[in-house]
Parts: sequence; structure tokens; C-alpha cells
Amino acid sequence: MVFVGTAFALMLPYLAFVMYFSLRLPQNHWPSWFTNTILIWFIANFLALTLLARRIFKKTEPAEPHNALPTPAKTKPAVWIMRIVASYLVLVWSVLLLIGVKGTIQGKYLPSRAIPAGAFLLFFIGLFGWSVYRSFHRKA
Repeated sequence: MVFVGTAFALMLPYLAFVMYFSLRLPQNHWPSWFTNTILIWFIANFLALTLLARRIFKKTEPAEPHNALPTPAKTKPAVWIMRIVASYLVLVWSVLLLIGVKGTIQGKYLPSRAIPAGAFLLFFIGLFGWSVYRSFHRKA
């Protein structure tokens, strides 16, 4: 309940910000500072909620030996589902990033819009890729 309440409290100012400006700006004419602010706000909230979730759902199991790797038979199905979903997202976002780079080079997309969007995608590609890597290589 604390986690959901915190997520709502973090998103409420964002929703107010979007509603305020979406009613005042002409349709399809969003300034670049507005889209960049949304990206930064989303990433900041994502990181804050991730850190909060780590504190709330901290494991209390005893630590395993340093060189003990999980065997596939011991790994829980939820971990495998997380690995598959995260790998799929990394793959899709990587393809979208490559399409965006190609389109920017060809002149289809403005660099002022493509660079923040690419940085946003790179952040999540790195984050989810790292989580998949860490799920296979546990630290003691």
C-alpha cells in the first residue's frame, strides 16, 4: 500500500503539469523543453520507486556462498518470466533506437527531438540489460 501511495504522490504533480500545458498549447506543437521535462520527471520517478521498492521488499534470506550460481532447476519461474520480458524489452528498445538513429541521419527526425528520445531509450536499455545480467550473475 505504501508503494502504490508513493507512486501516486509522485505522479500527481506530473499529471497536473501535463494537464495544465496540454490545455494551453496548440495541438501538435509541444515545445522541446516540455517533452524533455516529461522524460526527466519519468526517469526520476522510476528511480525513486525502484529504490523504495528495494527497501520495502528487501530479502531476509540467508546469504549463499560467494561462488554459488543458481541452477536452472532452482530458479523460480517468476525469475525466468522477468528475464524473458526484460530481454524482450531490451531487444524492442534497441531496434527502436536503431530506427531512430537511421531516421535522424536521413533527416526524418529533428536532432533536438531525437537526442533526448535516444537518451531515454538508452537509459532503459542499460537499466533492463543490467537487470538481466545481474539475474544470471548473482552477487554474494
